[in-house]
Amino acid sequence: MSPVLCNYYVTLRCNSKCCFCDIWQKKPSKKEPSIEEIKDNLQDLKKLGVKVIDFTGGEPLLYPHLIEALKEAKKLGFYTTVTTNTLLYPVFAERLKGLVDILQFSVQSINEKEHDRICGVKSFKSVMKSIILAKKIRQKIVLIHTVTNDNADKVGELVEFAQKTKCLLFLNPCFEFFGNDGIIKENASKISKFFGKPYVTLDLAHLELIKRGGNDTKKPLCKAISSTIVISPDNYLLLPCYHHTTKRLKIESNLFEVYNSEEVRKIKKSDGKMPFCKNCSIYCYMRSSFYRKPLSKYPYLYLLSCVNYLGERRRKQF
Repeated sequence: MSPVLCNYYVTLRCNSKCCFCDIWQKKPSKKEPSIEEIKDNLQDLKKLGVKVIDFTGGEPLLYPHLIEALKEAKKLGFYTTVTTNTLLYPVFAERLKGLVDILQFSVQSINEKEHDRICGVKSFKSVMKSIILAKKIRQKIVLIHTVTNDNADKVGELVEFAQKTKCLLFLNPCFEFFGNDGIIKENASKISKFFGKPYVTLDLAHLELIKRGGNDTKKPLCKAISSTIVISPDNYLLLPCYHHTTKRLKIESNLFEVYNSEEVRKIKKSDGKMPFCKNCSIYCYMRSSFYRKPLSKYPYLYLLSCVNYLGERRRKQF
């Protein structure tokens, strides 16, 4: 099967300090992609069969060529996604409209102090302002909420907020990485109870994976390399994934050749089988792996969740 998703890290700079993320804690690379590099890579991603480009970071709105990159992606027929903390959204709102298929605003609490504490910066007012602005210009948005063991009991408050404001809410379970705690099975079960509620969406397959203890290296679910292409800001192909990079292959206007190289084919055989893959539940890669696990519950649960998501996307937001 061809890869379906590209996680394109256009910058590692971030103006938030979220407690569930470590990107802001690292010294960011000074090298960020030129628009020419992005255009070359998008052409090759098209040839490789990729359908979705997730322009990510860091905070993607800090990348100076994001609008031009999105225009190029749309011109080539890609489905595009961007997630932002909204601090810069008011500046980019009009220019982003029509270029992003899924525009996600990070919201961690309906309590201002709690939200700002989790995000490490005062961004609550910006989120509220951005929601109003997005509705004014008729831009559909998704509120993405990272569910941790600390806030799992407060999800209902955000659900009520989403329903009141007519904003679609995506519940995103926190995963274990850089020493932080991933969400426990009991809290995954709590989240699943919100499935089917108006203006709420979640991935039942992901929750099932968490309940089962994550990826099993003996019978791996994760197909990170086969399903997802990860590109770094300094224009390297990262293998097997961003979070556990063991190999960096330089891209020099030849992503198609690099991805189809013998070296990558060999590493693909270790998809989901490496030591750090044990018990992993990182959604960035699992979401494109669920339907590749036949004779299991995952394809069915993933399809059910996708159908639910598409239905919720049609709900009135304006």
